[in-house]
Amino acid sequence: MPEAASKTRREKVEEKERAILAATRAVFRDKGPEDAKITAIAQAANLAEGTVYLYFKNKQALLMAAVSEFYAELTQDAEAAVRAAHETKVRLTALAQLHFSRVLDEWPLIAEAMGPYLPSREYRETEAYALNRRYVAVFDGVIRDGISRGEIRADVSVAVMRDAFYGGLEHFARSARLRDSQPDTKAEVAQFLTVFTAGIMDRPSAGVLDGARVIRRLQGVITDIEDQLRAGQQGDVDMQDGEGTQ
Repeated sequence: MPEAASKTRREKVEEKERAILAATRAVFRDKGPEDAKITAIAQAANLAEGTVYLYFKNKQALLMAAVSEFYAELTQDAEAAVRAAHETKVRLTALAQLHFSRVLDEWPLIAEAMGPYLPSREYRETEAYALNRRYVAVFDGVIRDGISRGEIRADVSVAVMRDAFYGGLEHFARSARLRDSQPDTKAEVAQFLTVFTAGIMDRPSAGVLDGARVIRRLQGVITDIEDQLRAGQQGDVDMQDGEGTQ
């Protein structure tokens, strides 16, 4: 019985933590950092303000916990998106759309939580930093796989590509939030990737056939061979028919 009661208490604690974190993210999305007070967060979670401080010692601790949850979810979704695709461009598109849309929604929270840490060595000691490193490792894996396939340039460091990818998308998201109209996520990401992939995709030197042209030529050769085989088989049939009528 004590064990069951203890487990129930833990579940209740975890449930309240999840409710507080969900309320924090919702308040920041709806109200912005200026109006995202602990009072508003407590009301959104249907809790007393003092209860929030029982779970998180101050607002910064609460924000970092919310950002950690954000990165954990983002990493899980990024890993699933990469598993579902095989081509490098398709994978990059999936990662870009995911990152742009999520950062666009949660930017007020991310900016507020990270503000005191960047640039700071203290950030490297946080759980959010560790989760962020795991998250961007998904992108690193896509790039290294693309390099091994010969699709991505090997003469540019993965770190430079990573910074350009996420830095560009986050700047894009900040700019989109300043506009009055809701951005077309797919269109915005497509334009970004046009510029980004132009610099990282491996391309043949002048005078060297590109992959698409090689494939088209091979398909043409295969078609010719199939036509010749069919013609040869028809000739054999005609000869056999002629021998039979003599």
